[in-house]
Amino acid sequence: MDFSEINKLPEVLQKAATYNSLCSGQVLFHRNEPSQKMYVVKSGQIRLLHYTQRGQSISYCTVHGGEICDETALFLDAYTCSAIAEEPTQVLAFPKQIFLSMVQHNPDFAVAFMMQLSCRLNTTKAMVELRSIRSAQERVLHYLRLMTPSEKNTVVLEQPLKNIASDLGMSPEVLSRTLTQLVVGGAIARKKRRIILLEESA
Repeated sequence: MDFSEINKLPEVLQKAATYNSLCSGQVLFHRNEPSQKMYVVKSGQIRLLHYTQRGQSISYCTVHGGEICDETALFLDAYTCSAIAEEPTQVLAFPKQIFLSMVQHNPDFAVAFMMQLSCRLNTTKAMVELRSIRSAQERVLHYLRLMTPSEKNTVVLEQPLKNIASDLGMSPEVLSRTLTQLVVGGAIARKKRRIILLEESA
């Protein structure tokens, strides 16, 4: 289910929905802020992250159109992370208790919600696996393999390099340098945002 398609949601949610427009860099909610609403990205994208006491940001994931921001907040009193718009973004906001009632009493809606939770869990597991790879080149190659469609050897990077670098737990400079090293080493060919995995076609 695409939770941003308002006309396909239960009528009670359609009536309760409100719209928020965010500019790039604007905060939707902060970690530990009371979770009174559930947010769904309508257009644009939201990054979920946490700041350490020293001000370092730890990126969890990027939320795209049709996806819910911080699903676990539905069952908690506060948001578990901060949410920041990475570009001009529009979100749908639903009162938390109405959203929870739909999960409790509408089987189809509950299944759709659980499917999104499962997808988010798999994405998180993949990011943990990526960040555990110590070699920068192997980490980037593993990411490219994950992003490449099945039976293909070419991927077009949809996100800015700085966002990809954040997902990989490295600086944009290190990512750019690593991509150059992979090109020089013959592992990939690159034309702007289009990357061919040469090792996969060998």
